[in-house]
Amino acid sequence: MKLIKITDLTNQLGISSRTLRYYEQVGLVQSVRLQFEKYRFYDSENIGRIKQIIVLRKMQIPIKDIISIYESEDMTVLVESFVSRINAIDNEIDALRDLKHIIDEFLQAMLKSGIKHISALPLLYEKIDKQLEAQEIRENEKEISFERLSDLSEKMSVPLDLIIIDLPPMRVLSSKLKDSDISDVDGFWDWLSKSRIPFGTPGSHKLFEYQKDNVQTVIIQNIDRDFNNDSPYSDYEFEGGLFAVGSVYVEDDIASFHHRMINSFDNNPYYEVDYRHGGRLRHESLAESVISSDSRREKINIFLPVKRRLPDAEHYDPNEQISNINLVEIEHENPVLYEYNIPLTEITPIYDPHYEVLETGEVEYICWIATRKLSTNVSVKIPFRVDIEFKAENESERFSYGSDEGSIRFYHGNNLFGINMENKADSRLSKEAICFNQPILGNYFTYPKLGRIKYNEYNTLTWIVGEKHFAVVINGEVRYCGVNFPYMVSDLYLQKPETIIIGSDGQGKKYFRAITVSQLKTTPKIKIKQGGLIMSTKQSNNIIPNIHQLITMHYGENYWFSGCAKYVMECLGEKDYNYVFFAGLTGDNFAQVYSYDRFRGDGATDYFLSDKGNTDYIENVFAACGYASTFITIKQLSNNKEMYLHTLIAYIDKGIPVIFNQWGNNPRNRWGWGVFVGYEDFGKTLLYMTADMTEPDKISFNNLLPDKLLVGQEACNGWVFVGEKRKNVELADIYRNRILTLHQLLTTKTESYCFGAEAFRSWATDIESGRFDNMKPEEFDDWPMYTIYVCNLATNSSCCLDFLDKAQELNPDLKLIGEIRNLYEKMRLMWNEQNGEDLEAIGGGFNITLGALQDKERRNKIVAKIREFAECTDKVLAVLSKGLNL
Repeated sequence: MKLIKITDLTNQLGISSRTLRYYEQVGLVQSVRLQFEKYRFYDSENIGRIKQIIVLRKMQIPIKDIISIYESEDMTVLVESFVSRINAIDNEIDALRDLKHIIDEFLQAMLKSGIKHISALPLLYEKIDKQLEAQEIRENEKEISFERLSDLSEKMSVPLDLIIIDLPPMRVLSSKLKDSDISDVDGFWDWLSKSRIPFGTPGSHKLFEYQKDNVQTVIIQNIDRDFNNDSPYSDYEFEGGLFAVGSVYVEDDIASFHHRMINSFDNNPYYEVDYRHGGRLRHESLAESVISSDSRREKINIFLPVKRRLPDAEHYDPNEQISNINLVEIEHENPVLYEYNIPLTEITPIYDPHYEVLETGEVEYICWIATRKLSTNVSVKIPFRVDIEFKAENESERFSYGSDEGSIRFYHGNNLFGINMENKADSRLSKEAICFNQPILGNYFTYPKLGRIKYNEYNTLTWIVGEKHFAVVINGEVRYCGVNFPYMVSDLYLQKPETIIIGSDGQGKKYFRAITVSQLKTTPKIKIKQGGLIMSTKQSNNIIPNIHQLITMHYGENYWFSGCAKYVMECLGEKDYNYVFFAGLTGDNFAQVYSYDRFRGDGATDYFLSDKGNTDYIENVFAACGYASTFITIKQLSNNKEMYLHTLIAYIDKGIPVIFNQWGNNPRNRWGWGVFVGYEDFGKTLLYMTADMTEPDKISFNNLLPDKLLVGQEACNGWVFVGEKRKNVELADIYRNRILTLHQLLTTKTESYCFGAEAFRSWATDIESGRFDNMKPEEFDDWPMYTIYVCNLATNSSCCLDFLDKAQELNPDLKLIGEIRNLYEKMRLMWNEQNGEDLEAIGGGFNITLGALQDKERRNKIVAKIREFAECTDKVLAVLSKGLNL
């Protein structure tokens, strides 16, 4: 009897383990637990039933009706359920009519086909699909498919009503075993009961569960901070924070609900999903049981970590500077809630500045460099006020350490606020400016001559970051006052307190006589539903959840297409198809390339694509992995931009990036591979990642295509859509086939370019024959003319080794792989580690100069070394010929 583990089944069917447990509780399915196993297993009969239930739930057949269906042997119960559902749909509009059509088709097909058992229900999809393919589909009739049914089910869902709450930090005990990544839910539950630790009650925010990497379920229980953890389970500090909360019944599609929660924030101007490095959430989404109004249905709250969205300055009117206002008026509109008179003896120096309390009670301060600051140890939120009484000595200023001698500044979080800034040794060049970062947005402002001070005597500074005014007052004079700053309309009560840090720059002495920090009052903002969000189901913005950089170039990941392909496969759940895999599969990491006519790109992939009519090359790469794909050329895109844009949006909505190799009128990049990962404003703006970017950049839809195509662009540039998986392919077979076809790859030669040993020789001959002899320095472009080939050989000799090791591991009978590996390792040493005789050491590597290529004696050494690479590649071919009997 074949059994499938619950974690494997949840991934396979896209259903949560909690939903499966609920199906067991109501008696719809049964699992078994094997001896010494921590997980539940399902046999083929129960797996078949789960698939049937999924289909019925997609049709929105209630659980109570499904229970009745399985309790009865009479098919009339199923028919009655369908008829009942059809009658209900009659009262709805738009998407509901489509769903009615589907269920009606199922009913008619069942009756017509004589289906007498529910086990045939999932197979009915295939039958209807084939019938529709065999006949001409009417213009107003849509294809019936599981995907369409899922889309309709989501459309019919009621709009999300989410609230934002702030969970406090707490110490929690988890079901994960100590010094292990394994979650023992059943054992943890038993241990809590035996230890008489009170379980968190529904809705108390004390007991949660979450899924680790979409596989393991983990339970966390709030515990006292002084709890002595002698259990086998780990505890940690749960940091809390902002979470969006929505309610869903357990028997509903929890995964779909969670996906809708995430997508609902794409067009929300106030909050966004809180992702951290690597595309992971700040904390996995939590589930908490709550009391349901329907005692027969279990309900849970889903907690999705969110954060305040940083405002964009473009969305706000510019702030205004006003005059004819005095300090009394400003203070009246921005009253103090409470103030801290900072004891100068309790200030904490940061990074060891000179700081001395004098007998007069004043303090003497020299910072030397700007990073040496003074902490007041007082934290306040916006709005706040800072008052400083200070003196700066002029005669000691020599501008040896900083360009802001005489400045007085303070910091609140990442924001700087300073006066007498941007000064120079030549007083004629000194700006004596007021400078600051705009609160919350962080953009920088400079107002020259408004921040000047009196030297060698005490000055007073009052800086008000208020709810109504943003003001700088020096010696009783209002030097600057601004209104309509974006922070002034924000929910200031949600801002975190930040410590006030005092600072300066340079070696001039500063003296402080008094420092006061004040928290200003905020005006309550009355709302109908504080923190509530009602989300529209129509999505204008979206981004795939898995955002991280494509490649890491200092690891030798220099072939961007391989990073893009890995990224797409990762989003499709394929873990074995990584960067190393694609760099080897494409041949980029094996083949030295050389072009006879023009720059064609970085490696074999770009060279193959530079041939007109060779667009199936990319499709063959994914076909080798068992996946369908389509390469849309730049010409095809130009002819039907709107259609392919809608296709791209559909892919992003499914969480699948789209690969591109064209930049259009993007001012930042013009060449190279990347992926589209999101869109804004219904596709008017696209988000993309390329190279080693860690955050997406934007490009306008109107700038997608270049005004004029460069030579070769029409053939190699375009978009790649990776579709469904057509077949399962053994990983060992893919690696094996690459090794078996290496000889063919390394002997590739056309009228325009060549690979392998011939590439090295052609490169050497071009240098030797004087290609660079009469070239002027301004005509020498080292990257496309020379350095790209150095990058090619350096990358390949260093980075193909991991692919070869994996190929050997999966195909131990291919003994020749070890010999090939040794030869590529030898080329790595010839590039950079050959005791002063390597290519870099003789000046022919990344350090190439035009002078070296024009000096016959120096270039002869370079040419000889490049030909050594050719000879080494000849040996690779010899090993392949002998081992493969070629």
